[in-house]
Amino acid sequence: MMSEEPRPRLSRMHRLRPSIPRLIAVALCGALVSLAVSAGAAGPACACSCRGYTTEEAASNADGVFLARATGKASSGSDDIYEFAVAEVFKGEVDAVTVVGTAPDGGSCGGKFELGRDYLLFVDAGLSEGVGRGWESNLCMGPATLSPSDVRGVLERDFGPPRPPNPATPTPLLDAADEVPATSSWWTRVTAAVPLPLLVVAGGLVLAAVGWVGVNRRRRGTRP
Repeated sequence: MMSEEPRPRLSRMHRLRPSIPRLIAVALCGALVSLAVSAGAAGPACACSCRGYTTEEAASNADGVFLARATGKASSGSDDIYEFAVAEVFKGEVDAVTVVGTAPDGGSCGGKFELGRDYLLFVDAGLSEGVGRGWESNLCMGPATLSPSDVRGVLERDFGPPRPPNPATPTPLLDAADEVPATSSWWTRVTAAVPLPLLVVAGGLVLAAVGWVGVNRRRRGTRP
């Protein structure tokens, strides 16, 4: 009767060593789960709710009120940045060409402006750093009335006839090439040019590669 030769036992590190495809699969699964969670959190569960100001209240709360045409749009990651050509000013010191920042979705009360259309804007002085915009606005800043003529009548009564904007200053607003604010940081430019899901997946692949290199180094260190 022939006896079977004992099979060589694999070392602990060899048995536990994960393969590159497995590491990549785990990283991709984690990236997809995080994207699904973030998409669900940013969904319609959080709806915008406004108090509803009168024209007098909205104008009093705003730092600037002006009529302008939307001429450009850029994304800075957390906000949308719109460029406007200003025609008339009721309140505030407003340049002939200015920019307004707003949240990118309606759930956060962000405004949506169609390029080429005129808007009567109620804005606050922008205090965000590194974005290069002059004003901020949202859906709740304007008056609750739906009649533009009524709003204009109240503004002319309280502030007088509208005046022309200040001459445009040579401050950089939007780059002509990529429509990203010229004073924005490198991270703002990257996130504006590359979709966030691709950045997450790329980060997962980098983490998987780093993990694989670390496991290989440990395995080599345990060899006799």
